[in-house]
Amino acid sequence: MKNIVLLLLLGVSAFAQTQYEVTAPAGNLPAKANRDGVSIIPNGRLITPLGKQYTTAPHPFGLILSHDGDIAITSNSGINPFSINIIKGLESGKATVKQIPEGAKTDNGMLEACFMGLAINKAKTIVYVSGGNTNKIFLFNLNSGKSLGVINCSIKNKSVDYSDGYLGDMVLSADEKYLFVADQLNFRIGVIDVLTKKLIANIPTGRYPFGLTLSPDQNSLVVANVGVF
Repeated sequence: MKNIVLLLLLGVSAFAQTQYEVTAPAGNLPAKANRDGVSIIPNGRLITPLGKQYTTAPHPFGLILSHDGDIAITSNSGINPFSINIIKGLESGKATVKQIPEGAKTDNGMLEACFMGLAINKAKTIVYVSGGNTNKIFLFNLNSGKSLGVINCSIKNKSVDYSDGYLGDMVLSADEKYLFVADQLNFRIGVIDVLTKKLIANIPTGRYPFGLTLSPDQNSLVVANVGVF
């Protein structure tokens, strides 16, 4: 019995002397962003992204690629600045990044707001930008960055009142005749005549239409509604 007690005491003593130190992979190093190597995130973990990285303005909630994959555009929801970033030359490996409008503050005269939706024509000369709560679509020249005007998606008549809206995801038809944009406030799809830059139809959707895509034959528009969450 005494031997058993002695063994137990020795075991407890040995266990009490064993100390374990638990640390994050980064140890005591502070969080740090390293664009050319290993970065440390706030929880102490290390990340080493594959491929190339391009810095954009804050909150790039929207992203689109040109049909040939050489241009990427982000829609940056700020709030300072509301902007888009045009990343050209992806295929060359020597991409350039341009911000529209330039600067660290929102340019209300050029781009009041933006959210998610982007579309590029096949010629890679025009980018369409959903304007969020402005209820507008903004157009820019992809080469010069200059404004090409706006498309107002507001409408009010006896049957509907879309004076206010919140425009998000967007898709351009293959023939580039029509632009479809999701209005997350009014649960509708706005149909735009690209030539006249006018709203020509409104299609009711389910609750909170967040995603759009056209079928390969262009005969169907598929809408993803996130509902109540």
